[in-house]
Amino acid sequence: MSERDFILELMQSTGNDDMHYIYRGEFTQSLSHQILSLAEKNIDRDHISSKIKKRVFHIMVESIQNISRHQDEPYKPEETAIFGIQKQSEHYYISTGNIIENTKTESLCSKLDKINNLDQEELDAFYREVLSNGQLSSKGGAGLGLIEMARKSGNKLKYALEKISEQMSYFYLHSSINTITLSEAPEPPDNSVYSLKYMTDLHKFIIKHNVLLIYSTVFDQDSLLSLIQIMKNSGDTSNSRKKLISLMVEMLQNIIHHGDIEFDGIKGSKGIFYIAENNGCNELTTINYIANDAIEKLKAKIDYINSLSDEEREDYYNERLFDFRMITTKEAGLGFIEMRIKSKSPLEYFFEKVDGDYSLFKFTIRLLNN
Repeated sequence: MSERDFILELMQSTGNDDMHYIYRGEFTQSLSHQILSLAEKNIDRDHISSKIKKRVFHIMVESIQNISRHQDEPYKPEETAIFGIQKQSEHYYISTGNIIENTKTESLCSKLDKINNLDQEELDAFYREVLSNGQLSSKGGAGLGLIEMARKSGNKLKYALEKISEQMSYFYLHSSINTITLSEAPEPPDNSVYSLKYMTDLHKFIIKHNVLLIYSTVFDQDSLLSLIQIMKNSGDTSNSRKKLISLMVEMLQNIIHHGDIEFDGIKGSKGIFYIAENNGCNELTTINYIANDAIEKLKAKIDYINSLSDEEREDYYNERLFDFRMITTKEAGLGFIEMRIKSKSPLEYFFEKVDGDYSLFKFTIRLLNN
C-alpha cells in the first residue's frame, strides 16, 4: 500500500480563497512578523471588519508566542516546533505543536479543560481573576494567553498530546475563528485537512520526510512576494540560502505563468510549494495542474535540458536569451534552463493524470547545502 500523501491532500483541498501555510523550525522575531504579514494580506483580501481582524491577529500572535516560550528547551531536530495557519471560506484555523515536559502536561490539560467548560461571560470573569492574581511567569504559568485565545475566537481550544520520550511530549493546540459572525465554528471531521487530527498526522509525515515549509494557495504575485519575505527572514544569509530563494522564485513563477487554468471550478494558478532537507540537500518541490495536451512539449523540453553538458547548457541558455521571437511566444524555457544551471542537479518531474483534460505536474529541484 502506497504512503498517504498529506501534502497533495492539502493542495487538492485548496479553493479560490483558501490557504494552507505550515512552517517547522526556529521562530525568530523577523520570521514571526512575516508569518503575520502573510496572513494579513489574505485577511485584507476578504475585507473583514477591523474588530475581527484584530481578533485573528491576537490568536496568531499568542500561538506563536506560546511556541517561543518553549523553543529554548533542549530538543533534537525532529522535535522542532510547528505552526500552521489555514483558511477555508470565512474560517481561519491556527495550529501549533511544541515539546513540553511530561511533568507539566497534567496542569496544562487541567487549565484547558477548565477554559473549555466556561461560557463567554464566565471566561471574561476568569480572565479578570487570573489577571488580578498576578501568577504570571515567563512560561505563561497562569494560562492567561490560553484564556484570551478562547475569548477572542469564540470557540473551544482543541488540544492533543503525543508522548515522544519519558521526559517530553508534543503538545498540539488548535483554534478556529469565524471571520464573519464570530459564532462557534463547526467541528471538522477527523479526515478534514482543517482538523486537529489531520494536523497531528501531517506533523508525523513532515518529520519523517524532514519537510520545513508547505504553502498551498491559488498563487499570484502577492503570495509569491510574501513567501519570499518569509524565506529571507529565516535567519540564514548564506549564499546557498540566496540561491535557494532564487530557485524558489523561478519555480513559483512557473506555477503562476503556466498553471493558470480552470479546473474543478477554480480559475487561477492553484498549486503547492514545499521545502524538505534530506541527505545534505534542500529539496524544493512544486505541484500544479497542467493541461494534458501541454505535457509532451514540457517533458521534451525538460529532458533536453537535462541531457546537455554544462557547456552545452550555457550555450543553449544564451541562444534562447537572445532569441526574441521565442521569448514573445513563451517558448524559450529560460526558467527551466536557469534552474538547471543554478541547482547543478537534474530537474526531476512526474505527471499524474487527473482526468481527460488535466494532470498534476510535480517538479523537484535538489540543491546541495554548502
